Amino acid sequence: IVGMDVEGNVAAVRIGGHSETPGLGAKASDEDFLEQFAGKTAENPIEVKKAGDLADNEVQALTGATITSDAVSDAVNAAMEYYNEILKKGDGGIDI
Repeated sequence: IVGMDVEGNVAAVRIGGHSETPGLGAKASDEDFLEQFAGKTAENPIEVKKAGDLADNEVQALTGATITSDAVSDAVNAAMEYYNEILKKGDGGIDI
């Protein structure tokens, strides 16, 4: 679940349900991981980085669960793309 504000910023991300490996991919539901997405803008797709300093559009991958990290990032990017292509233009029922 991706919540966005009217300015195109990610407000919050939550995982509705999963069947990930406990201690690895299941950490995608942890607040420490999810809070990385808050404040990201729909102007730049989010990328997952394994190590090092992060740019404004990057999040730190979960150790041992890069595929899961990529999947969450892909879902957030899909929501941001929908915002850019539908909602921002006013075609989705809101006028921005």
